[in-house]
Amino acid sequence: MFDGAHIIDEAPLQDVDLLQRLNHYFESLDVRLRQGQGWTIYNVNGERGARITSLLSRQLRGAANVVFTHFFLPWRDFALTSYMVEVELHTLSERERDLPERERTEYAIATRVSRETLARMVTADLLIVNGLLPQHAHEVQYLDETIERRYQSKLSTILLTPEQPHELAADVTRLADHGAATWERINERLYSTNLIAV
Repeated sequence: MFDGAHIIDEAPLQDVDLLQRLNHYFESLDVRLRQGQGWTIYNVNGERGARITSLLSRQLRGAANVVFTHFFLPWRDFALTSYMVEVELHTLSERERDLPERERTEYAIATRVSRETLARMVTADLLIVNGLLPQHAHEVQYLDETIERRYQSKLSTILLTPEQPHELAADVTRLADHGAATWERINERLYSTNLIAV
């Protein structure tokens, strides 16, 4: 059993309810995972972000009574994988046979790592993406595809973003090829499967 009382006691009043709700989420994790329920938590930065990620890390370590797979992924790693999959590997695959041996080897390594990360992102029972802050179109496309795959498979996802809801909506709308439609789809998926906290 995880005792997060000290984390909750140290939190500002506005976060006490959120941290208690996160504790409750993990107390019934087996049910939440079966139902594909996750979280979208906005305004996660600074001390608040440290408290929330600390609580999540401790809960994941203490969830020994539930058999599940999880993948805790910083946004930087998500963004790098999205670049490799959506941009770099598409370009390289077209001219792979013309590459020198060393570059073909590097391509093979990058492909393997990207595929392994992708597989974990879309198959883990619980995916936690920390620091979600899209800055490029390929990141939004990869995020959209990841959320859609997890939604279709009824897999739980926890997204932590430093942005407010309107800021994330504006970024997705601005960066995506079909901005408003992409945000509408992402938003609908998140609101139908995730608890929301601001």
